Amino acid sequence: MALLNIHNYYGQFLQLVPIVALIWFAVRRTLPLQRVAPILLDINVLIGLILYVASGQQVSVWHPVFMLAAIGLAHGVARNTDRRVVIGAWVGVLVLVLVGVQIASGRLLTAPLLPAL
Repeated sequence: MALLNIHNYYGQFLQLVPIVALIWFAVRRTLPLQRVAPILLDINVLIGLILYVASGQQVSVWHPVFMLAAIGLAHGVARNTDRRVVIGAWVGVLVLVLVGVQIASGRLLTAPLLPAL
């Protein structure tokens, strides 16, 4: 139960990461936050995977799809310095994370479900 709460609250916090990364890169144009932000997303995916395996709780198949797509996009631009590419990618990450969180909360694309392990 505690792991579920950590995953949920940390996931809500992670909605701010793409916004902060966008602002940081637009103002500072430096890479440190852009390289740390994907790791913050990775941590919650790891917690979610452990939670799925340990608790056997069912989740919409679309939640991990959207979140893994967000992580892939974030990692893909972690070292990029082209302003348009980085800002566009982080807008994409923001949209993917917002949709992924909505799916997890049951407000969007609730079926099909992944089977419980």
